[in-house]
Formats: sequence, C-alpha cells, structure tokens
Amino acid sequence: MKKEKLNYYYYLPNDGTEDRVICQYMRLDYLIRLLETHMYFVKRRREFDDTNESYENVKLAFPIAPAKKYDSQEQVLTERTIPYFEIIHCPASCWTKNENESFLMWKSYATEIGVRIKTTVHNLIASLEIDLERNGMNKVVCGSMNYKKNLIPSSDELGQLFNKDMAYSAENEFRFYFHISNDPDKKSTKYRLIPVNISVMIDEILLSPFICKEAADKLARMIKCSYGINVKQSNIKLK
Repeated sequence: MKKEKLNYYYYLPNDGTEDRVICQYMRLDYLIRLLETHMYFVKRRREFDDTNESYENVKLAFPIAPAKKYDSQEQVLTERTIPYFEIIHCPASCWTKNENESFLMWKSYATEIGVRIKTTVHNLIASLEIDLERNGMNKVVCGSMNYKKNLIPSSDELGQLFNKDMAYSAENEFRFYFHISNDPDKKSTKYRLIPVNISVMIDEILLSPFICKEAADKLARMIKCSYGINVKQSNIKLK
C-alpha cells in the first residue's frame, strides 16, 4: 500500500497533505457523552451495515504475486500497514467532506435529534490522546473513500480499506482507521472509546433542524457556556 507518512499517521497520497475540513453527524446523546467524558465512540468495521465492509474473505489475505524470478534482496510482498485479519476489528471513524448540510444525513446518522460536528483532518489526529509515537505500535490510517461501480472485493490493502460501493458516493466520505496494539477486547466489543481533547477535536457544532428553536437556543447556550465550543443552528427550514 503506497502511503505518505506525516509525523505519526498514514495519509493516502491521492489526498495530498491538504488539511481538509470534515464533518460528522451524530446523535445528541453521543455528543453529550463525548463532551462529558472526552471519550470518542467509534464502531468497529465489522458492525457496519454494508456487507462488503464487514465480511472477511480469507483469500484476500494473501494477494497473488506475478510469477517471476526475484533476487534475494527483493521483497515479493509489500508490507501492510494493517494486517488483513485486523481490518474488520479496527475502530473506523467515518466523516463527510461535504460542508453543506444534508437533509438525508441528518435523518440517517443523527436520528433527527442530533448534531453535526466540524473539524479538520489534522485537528482530529492532534486531539487523540493515545500513544502515536513515530516508532510506536499504534497507527492511524486515513484517506478519502474510492467509490466503485459493481464493487468486487479488492486484493490489495488500499482497496480493502478505502473502496466502497458507488451507492454510497453521495456521502463523500473521509475515513480513519485506528489500529491500536493494546486492544484485548477487539473481538468481543462492538466499539471502542478513544480518549480525545475535545477543544482540539471540535471546531464547531451544528444543531439538527429537527430540534425546535426554543430547545436549540437553550442547547446552544448550555454547550457554549459549559465547553466553550461554537454552536450554530441549522439553515434548513422545516414546518
């Protein structure tokens, strides 16, 4: 898997080194838990609804190399960033690069009474309070999803991590994989709580258009007062 390393995480080369603005829609109770505990809820990939994401195919763990004669100094197989059998157990965090609000994403991911948090790729990485030293065992791999028509399982690491069916292309997703070495419950738990610095992680909170104005005004004041984070109300007008 070709990749560029910036300090202590892997960034796909097709994304360059640009510090992208990214947004995530979530339930209001998830936001409150995040603000109160400084623990970020991240599902393991095997819990995703898309079968292509949660299915493990043992054949894909061993890519076929072309038949040729190799010198003793050559490596036949490239080194993987994340072992294949670890992928579905990895906590995977999904964001959108779309800065404009999406009515459908409010409905799908915030269960109506929810929020959208905004940050940048670099700020999210900087907010993580886990050991990400240059030579450490913990890794974060991030990049934009590639949408494929008639998606078939990929035999290479890049495709296994970042290919997705074209049906999801409207999400314009940017994804993070957290490969954490000290993860003893990875096969028995559905998610992982990752410690973060919320003042670094969250640049702005946008409230759902489904929250009535009186309640939205109160929530905005409470969040701003308690956590010092900028809160805005949705521009979508509903009856």
